[in-house]
Amino acid sequence: MTSSHDIAFPVRSPDPVPGVAQVLFVCQANRCRSPFAAAIARRLADRSWEVYSGGLMTGGASMPRAGIETGAMLGIDFTSHRSRELDRTDLDGFDVILTLAKAQARELVADNPHLRGRIFTVKQFDRWITTHPKPRRAALGRWLDVAGMDRPPTDLLGDDARDDVADPINSPVEDWIGMARELTGLIGRIVGELGATRS
Repeated sequence: MTSSHDIAFPVRSPDPVPGVAQVLFVCQANRCRSPFAAAIARRLADRSWEVYSGGLMTGGASMPRAGIETGAMLGIDFTSHRSRELDRTDLDGFDVILTLAKAQARELVADNPHLRGRIFTVKQFDRWITTHPKPRRAALGRWLDVAGMDRPPTDLLGDDARDDVADPINSPVEDWIGMARELTGLIGRIVGELGATRS
């Protein structure tokens, strides 16, 4: 649950925890896609993941009513959710940063070029991780600093439905349900590939 104290502070790098991957989901406003992605990841992943979400816009906004209703159908309470903005100067502590669209990945890489190996869209990472299996004992962030840097810069150019999860803001509940289903499939595969599935 997000408190008013949390809203006052941007999302920053968490303190490291040995053996725990710090995973950040990012969308534009942190009102729709990234809160759902984070909630779904918390349900699917075991304690080897610590999950956060944030947005590129100023925080403090609630989730749209259709999103709250969709969350309730899935057993997730978003009534107290308030959006939080990222501190783009303090993201080094996240092992992987998964955006919901290329535009957000582009902005974060422009601000943090040294983190390029750790920044993907969720859809890109879902495809990439299946062909780049992580060594069992490798720390996720340090491994991505090497393995993830080999991706071509064109991965961040343009907009593409193959890489973006559609934003359901101002859409009916049916579109939110579709987004939640899509994210459940994507995140479930990622969690499985990284060996972090909740038993």
